[in-house]
Amino acid sequence: MVAGVSPMVSLRIPEDHLLEIDQRVGLDGMRNRSDVIREAVRKYLASPLPSMGERVEVDLGPDLTARMRDFCKLHGDTPSSVLRQAARTHIAKATLEGATVDRVLEMRMDELRARFDEDSNAL
Repeated sequence: MVAGVSPMVSLRIPEDHLLEIDQRVGLDGMRNRSDVIREAVRKYLASPLPSMGERVEVDLGPDLTARMRDFCKLHGDTPSSVLRQAARTHIAKATLEGATVDRVLEMRMDELRARFDEDSNAL
């Protein structure tokens, strides 16, 4: 929307929030408090509704942020979809590895029990 055309809304916010807003003026093209608040509202409204899943914020750091940006451009993905898939893959892998470790431990315990039973029967 063009400045001056959108409706004006008044609101009260705590002073500490106002100080944080002021710290962001001048960053990423934010010219004033209104720009910062509009961007915050836009991001909030773009996030999924709570019933659709929990939102998790991740600081990727500068290197991974640049790699994520390039990856998304090359593959036409969004960071959210890449991170959701990465979480699914990681959880599946960890679960599989956990199940494998549990299975190995269980087999080893069965061997030890069998050996103990054999030793007990030999006496």
